[in-house]
Amino acid sequence: MRRKITLVFLAFMGIIALSGIPQIAGVFADELTDDGWEYTDRGYLLVSPNRLRYGTLEPGSNYTETFMAYNIGDQPISFKLSAEPFWVEDETYAPIYSEATNRTKISNWITFPNATEYTLAPRNQEGDRVEITVRVKVPSDAVGGGQYAAVMANIIPPDADANSFQARSRIALPLYSTINGDVIYRGKIVNRSISGFSFAPIIRTSSTIENTGNADFEAKYHLLIKSFFGSKTAYDDTQEKIILPETKRIFEHSWEDAPALGIFNVTQEITYVNENGEQVTDSYKRVTILCPLWLILVILTIVVLAVIAITYQKKSRNIKHKKSSWEQG
Repeated sequence: MRRKITLVFLAFMGIIALSGIPQIAGVFADELTDDGWEYTDRGYLLVSPNRLRYGTLEPGSNYTETFMAYNIGDQPISFKLSAEPFWVEDETYAPIYSEATNRTKISNWITFPNATEYTLAPRNQEGDRVEITVRVKVPSDAVGGGQYAAVMANIIPPDADANSFQARSRIALPLYSTINGDVIYRGKIVNRSISGFSFAPIIRTSSTIENTGNADFEAKYHLLIKSFFGSKTAYDDTQEKIILPETKRIFEHSWEDAPALGIFNVTQEITYVNENGEQVTDSYKRVTILCPLWLILVILTIVVLAVIAITYQKKSRNIKHKKSSWEQG
């Protein structure tokens, strides 16, 4: 009796172990995506596009790009432009705008030829938007490889103390570029996983790509989930992320609206630049089971009760058999 209950309990614990507890109970880090690098408060200022991409720049040459700034509030807004280093912190890619490195020298090459300070009228009025020109003057001795900066629109509230927190509110527009020269595109996948079991109605995948070159490249993540029986597509989503040189980037790709119960074939496809500098696609597949904890507990209870009932029934039969033998004797 005790042995059977113990085996059932161990089986139950095995299910939990195989489910990958960290993936179920762990909280995935929130990531600031490439379409919304934000320092503090956007206020009522909106910029478009969400990043500036200069492509390949030649040493000794000048380049310009433009972006639009919009006042989406009901009051006038003033802001001042500046250029600062742009980098990221650890694998979560939280943005850093204060640390200058060899990869952020371009922040010193940026100027704003038209103006550095603007005041926009309230939305839907004349003067509620402006086109801003950003000029990059590349030194003749610039070294080949990626260079990154952020164009900052520092919001200036009316009659605000220049040292106040509100006066320091700003929006960051990341700038990506590559200086022509000895440019190396190279990377590798260092980690990837798909949750094999989940108590919650969610299927999670995770992958980490390391850029071992000196210029950024784009990675494409394709998550395809099909029903185990019938192969009907349940979820299909593709995301693209920039991998900066000499960094690792972790990306969690999830189906947040999965059903509470089900079995699915999960395919994770990642397109990236490998260690040979070639663009390749790696595919990883796994079967994922979704089952709420309460249902497992109900099944476990039924199994335990069934074991107890069977054991009790066997004991009753043995007692009757012994009694019958004694009476006949």
